[in-house]
Amino acid sequence: MKNKIIKIILVLFAIGLSSQTEASSCSFTRDLELGATGEDVRCLQNYLNTSGFPVALSGAGSLGHETNSFKGMTKQAVIAWQKANGISPAKGYFGPISISKYIELQNGTSSSSSSSSSSGSTSSSLTIASLQAEIANLKSQLVTAQSSSYKSEDDKETVNAIKKALVAINDAEEQIEDADDDGDNVDEAEDDLADARDDFFDAISSYFKNSYSKAKSFAEDAYDGAMDAYEEAGGETKEDEIDEMIEDIENKIDDAEDEISEADDDGEDVDNAEDILDEAKDKLDEAEDAFDDEDYDLAEDLLDEADDLIDDAIDAIGENDDEDEADERIDEAKDAIDDAEKDIEEAEDDGKDVDEASDLLEDAKNKLDKAEDEFDDEDYDKAIDYAEDAIDLADDAVDAIED
Repeated sequence: MKNKIIKIILVLFAIGLSSQTEASSCSFTRDLELGATGEDVRCLQNYLNTSGFPVALSGAGSLGHETNSFKGMTKQAVIAWQKANGISPAKGYFGPISISKYIELQNGTSSSSSSSSSSGSTSSSLTIASLQAEIANLKSQLVTAQSSSYKSEDDKETVNAIKKALVAINDAEEQIEDADDDGDNVDEAEDDLADARDDFFDAISSYFKNSYSKAKSFAEDAYDGAMDAYEEAGGETKEDEIDEMIEDIENKIDDAEDEISEADDDGEDVDNAEDILDEAKDKLDEAEDAFDDEDYDLAEDLLDEADDLIDDAIDAIGENDDEDEADERIDEAKDAIDDAEKDIEEAEDDGKDVDEASDLLEDAKNKLDKAEDEFDDEDYDKAIDYAEDAIDLADDAVDAIED
């Protein structure tokens, strides 16, 4: 048995219909257009949502979340309603002609010719009525439905395509609304979104007829149209974002290679840096494969890892040189301390005052201990500093022996 719940949610969510929901009854005493605000706008939105011409599929403007602001999404819904009811020109201006048609529909006096849509439109009154009947039928079957499995793999793929298109349309609506609020021109985006909605309705209609191939094709067209609308309104898709990240990482790797090459020419040790950069390149290759597979989340994670590895590679330039230098300084400090101890012992045997010298030597040993600790922690710069301090203190200890 099909997943009845998903089918009903998709349709109700997409076209704002319910077999038990009646259209709103509004009193329009003025013309409504872009920029208008008021409770009559809210009522218009509710009427459109419950009549099969949703202002939005979710969020502000959607069924149950109507607003008092006439913006771009309201205009597009009005245009769809006007086209379905033979109103010309269908420009989204809710004026005398539209108000008259609304009253006519509310009174049930609309002729069959005026209630039908233009050829090819599946958002007509006839299509809406058939969808309402299908929804009522599906609801009645929910009581005895025991399985949420799909009829076939085609059924499952089609539902997933429809859900994907629905999310894309919702994202496009929100992006267009934001762009419209910012004063941007969203005409092209709204046109693309209108086409996406038409394709989405066609997908739903085909799905109910068990024409899964057609439904999936329409859903994919709806997705593409919604993404076009999203981008037209200034939105950046995940694909675009990852594509830019890949380019940034490629450039960063090139820069790192140049820096490592220059360090190598200067005689610095770059073996470790080159190894780490190779790891970064491997991560980039994996990210590009994930990008080709449209697994953008995985690609993003891999690119972040590559970015960190590039930084580590730069930090590793000359790292072995520092380690060697620190090791040498520590050995020198040990030798200086050993020599100082011998001198102090001889001076003490000769009866000289060696208290100050002994204190300085103790300080030198403490510095040496710190140098060795920093070396173990791979902080070679600090290890060098402490070792040099130890050498200086050992020399001071010898100088402090009383002549």
